[in-house]
Amino acid sequence: MIAVAVLVVGAALVVLAVRQLTGGAAWTGVVLDVPSCPSDAVGCRAFVIRAVDQQSLAPPVVAHVDWSGSATSLDVRIPAGSYAVALEGCAGYETAYSTFVVASGMHTSVAAGGGYWEMPKFPGRTCPGFHGMVGPPGYA
Repeated sequence: MIAVAVLVVGAALVVLAVRQLTGGAAWTGVVLDVPSCPSDAVGCRAFVIRAVDQQSLAPPVVAHVDWSGSATSLDVRIPAGSYAVALEGCAGYETAYSTFVVASGMHTSVAAGGGYWEMPKFPGRTCPGFHGMVGPPGYA
C-alpha cells in the first residue's frame, strides 16, 4: 500500500515537473530569442505591442522585458493575439519590429530583432533612456 502511494505521488511530481518545463497548457505567450545587448547600451528592453499599433507614434505597450549581456531567451506571458516586438538599447540602439501570432495555451518562439542593431538615434543619451512607451513588465 505504501509503495502504491509512493508511486502515485512520484508520478504526480513527474507530471508537474514536465508540465512546468514545457510551459503547460496554461502558459500562453512568446519566447523571444534576443541578440546580445550592445556593450555601450547599458541594458536593453524588448517592447511587445499589438500588431495593429505598429504605425502609431507612441503605441501602447502590452509587456516589456529587460536584459543585458549576451544573447538569451526571454519568456513573455501575453494573451492570445497578433503582436509585434521591437528591441531597444538604453543608449538609443533599436531594431525593427518582428511580428508574430500567439494562440491560446501556446508559446510561440520568435527570433526578435533579426540579430542586428541600428546605430543610436540619440548620441549622448544617458541611461536610463528607454523610449517613452510604458506598460506592464513581462517575465524574464
